[in-house]
Amino acid sequence: MNVPGPQGAAGANGSNGTNGLNAFTYTTAAALVPPLGGYVVVQVQDSSFLPESIAGQFFVSVQGCGYMQVVDVVGLSVTLGNPLPGVLSIPNAIPTTPISIGALITLAGAIGPQGPAGASGGASSAATYIVRTPDASVPSATALNSFSSGYLKTQGSSGSGFLSTVATVPVGDISGVLPVANGGTNVATVPTNGQLLIGNGTGYTLASLTAGSNITITPGAGTISIASTASGAAFSYVTFTRRVDSGTPPFVSAVQVNQNIFSSTNYPSTNYTGIDTASGFNSVNGRFVVPFAGYYRLDALFIFTPGAAGSANAAIRKNGSGALLPLSETATISPVSIGPFFLQYIDQAIAGDYYELVVTASAPGGTVGQATSFSIQRIQA
Repeated sequence: MNVPGPQGAAGANGSNGTNGLNAFTYTTAAALVPPLGGYVVVQVQDSSFLPESIAGQFFVSVQGCGYMQVVDVVGLSVTLGNPLPGVLSIPNAIPTTPISIGALITLAGAIGPQGPAGASGGASSAATYIVRTPDASVPSATALNSFSSGYLKTQGSSGSGFLSTVATVPVGDISGVLPVANGGTNVATVPTNGQLLIGNGTGYTLASLTAGSNITITPGAGTISIASTASGAAFSYVTFTRRVDSGTPPFVSAVQVNQNIFSSTNYPSTNYTGIDTASGFNSVNGRFVVPFAGYYRLDALFIFTPGAAGSANAAIRKNGSGALLPLSETATISPVSIGPFFLQYIDQAIAGDYYELVVTASAPGGTVGQATSFSIQRIQA
């Protein structure tokens, strides 16, 4: 079969003549390409080159926009029309395309009829072609009749040239292992029950899952069962709260530090309310003893009225020494109350550790306010 030949190289551009001569000029103001069948007034540097003719009988070429009909010329104002579809064989630029300042306008004349299609040329010997039968004039061509394998086949050289295709690639035409770079796995081994493709840094390897501690893995045909052999330990929740109700005792003097205000031994006349005190609280010494290892949240609300100007310090203490979270305030005028102050701390403890709320006052005669409280909850094992 014949195919068109290659297109020749473009010729060199000619040089422009003097403005107003050789049938060209330049725009002096910006404009927009009008809609099909519409008009636009374009300002130019010179219009003397335009012929005297009936309006609309000749055309100009506007740089970057296409061919426009000359509708009217008044001085340096030229009215151009955008021809309707079918008038020109080459479409103009899309309407609203800018006609910029300095765009070249050349006289184009009337558009002639479209010429007949050119004659087909010969095939380029530099390209490759597929032809039905061998053709010596196309040395780079391959004849369909010469195909004996592949995905495009004929019925053979003795046939009629009928082309045979299939919807899927025949298994017999597939060979080799598809590498990872081409979307394959590069693995040709048939996997056993429960095996998976696992990346190894450069490709894939068939491997089975490995069971960890207290885990069992049972592979099957197309299945993998994973189970736990460990039983979950029940979480023992612990909570404790002790609150001052009435009869609060006076604070001790500054030389007696770290006084436990929830000890019934130190303050036997104070009325206390306890919630879940059986979970580890000892009311005699005012201490909460940790029954289970884990994380505990400690909360304290401290209200203090001094007997004289001075200060008071409250702290949550662990195992009898060291303040986990201290708080100090100073009262300047008696009997102004100090507080309420809130202490909060989360701590990790083992069974047998104990916590207590202790207070130090710088002046005697102060009292602990009603609703002062100390709470502890076990939040995590």
